[in-house]
Amino acid sequence: MCWYFPSWELISLDWAACDGSLAAVATWHCDCRSLGQNFCTDDNILSDIVTAARVTAADAVIEVGPGTGNLTRHLLVTNAQIIAVEKDDTLIERLREQFQQASNLQLHHGDVMQLDLQQLVQQAATATAAAGQQTPQQHPDALHSSSTSRTSSSGAGQSPSKRKVKVVANLPYNITKDFLLSLLPQGDVVSELSIMIQEEVAQRLVDPTPSRPDYRAMSVITHYYSKPVYRFRIPKEKYYPVPGVDGALVTFKLIPAAKRLPVATERGFISMVNKAFSERRKMLRNNLQPTYSTQQVEAALSKADIRTDVRAQDLTVEQFAEVYNNLQHLLVAQTSSG
Repeated sequence: MCWYFPSWELISLDWAACDGSLAAVATWHCDCRSLGQNFCTDDNILSDIVTAARVTAADAVIEVGPGTGNLTRHLLVTNAQIIAVEKDDTLIERLREQFQQASNLQLHHGDVMQLDLQQLVQQAATATAAAGQQTPQQHPDALHSSSTSRTSSSGAGQSPSKRKVKVVANLPYNITKDFLLSLLPQGDVVSELSIMIQEEVAQRLVDPTPSRPDYRAMSVITHYYSKPVYRFRIPKEKYYPVPGVDGALVTFKLIPAAKRLPVATERGFISMVNKAFSERRKMLRNNLQPTYSTQQVEAALSKADIRTDVRAQDLTVEQFAEVYNNLQHLLVAQTSSG
């Protein structure tokens, strides 16, 4: 059977295991420049991504932006329960045709940042619990057979509402920041994000060292909510369409709310961090005005044994948390005395 979509090109026909039996799987390329997305097409790299994400049959996985289904095929063979969220109208129809026999795949049409993540997670966890802990027999020719042989009991005995899920994503580079801001705080329901992003951005986000030229508010926010791990570089030639820069896989191990650095309010803390970096050349005490007075910021810094002329890029995540808490204590004390 063949399908036709405008601007699509059939480049190969492979055999992959879906639902325990072999089915023909077409690999397609499309003119995806209008989507701002570049799809990894190298099977070895796609296999390495699934391995790095540590996906097993015991997992529930949300795949964001499955696109042409290249990574989806490798995820399915692990026998994990996959919920794939695709925004594009044409791509979602193509995926429905390609994977109509895959019993461990649920396709959702929509923008992941507009969907109810809690509901998606509950759905994925419930599907995993219903599937049980037994791994169906794999065909010897199945893709990623080496990974599917690794079984895991993680999640066994947990109720669906308590089991966390993993998120795997081949993101359009231009939504990386918004995606992370939306997903990083979900540590109570998501255990890990394994996403493909620009190499330069990956290097910047995983490094927690302050005083670097590329140390920014997202550096602080990333390390407040997670423990990022750089996995490997993905040459730009391994994508279609070929982007202008190399990519990289990064795994963000999300920190549950109870285990994060204690702050008075997370919303207020993130707001302060963003304001602190609003003008890099200015001192912290100037950037935080008028929310906090110069005297308040200097007092909060002194209490934390930090120079009062410090700039935002010189503070660690821990120091930011301490300064913020000091400021909140000062505000409370001044309100009480006033």
